[in-house]
Parts: sequence; structure tokens; C-alpha cells
Amino acid sequence: MLRQGMLAAALALGLWSTGAGAHNHDRDMAERLQALGEVRPLQDVLAQVARDYPGQVLKVDFEQEDDDDDCLKCRGRWIYELKLLQDQGRMTKLKIDARTGETLWVGTRPLRHDGRHP
Repeated sequence: MLRQGMLAAALALGLWSTGAGAHNHDRDMAERLQALGEVRPLQDVLAQVARDYPGQVLKVDFEQEDDDDDCLKCRGRWIYELKLLQDQGRMTKLKIDARTGETLWVGTRPLRHDGRHP
């Protein structure tokens, strides 16, 4: 019940995103896969990310990667993709294996001189 509560909290905060039109379907899929023990609960992934990559979580996506040129290890896996705002305005994107919790890919972008992200 606590796991569902954390997922609901993330959804309510607007952190959970799956793209236009797919939001409810992917959220339902994530909940179904969690109930079957196929993927780790979002709460566990968020706790891991807070330890390893401190910052403010801006967005969470849940998707099955099919064709990702940035992350070849991600292909064919269920992925939690998170966007974080870290120290000095760095934007960090993480791709985490939803089954194992392994961080598969990390990308960072510094803040531009005008205060915006590239």
C-alpha cells in the first residue's frame, strides 16, 4: 500500500510523465508490473537516485526502450527515465533499469550563460 502511495504522490506532484495520450496506459502498466514483481517500485528508485545523484527530480518517465541510440544497454528493457536539477544548475538525465535498479545511462548538461539549459 505504501508503494502505491508513493507512486500516487509522484503522479500528483506532476513528476510522472509518459508522453501525450499514453499517460494512463503507461502508469497502469507500471503499477501492474510492480504488482507482479517485474519492476522495482518507483519509491525505491527515487530513494536510490536521491543517494547517488542528489538534486530535485523534475520528471519521471516509465517506458520500454525499443530503439535508443544513447543507451544500447537500455534496449528491450523497462526503464525509469528521470530528469534532475542538480548543483550549479546542471540538468541530469538518468535511465534506470526498472527491474534491477541499475543505472544504465547518465547524461548531464550545464546551464548556459544566460541561465537557460542548452
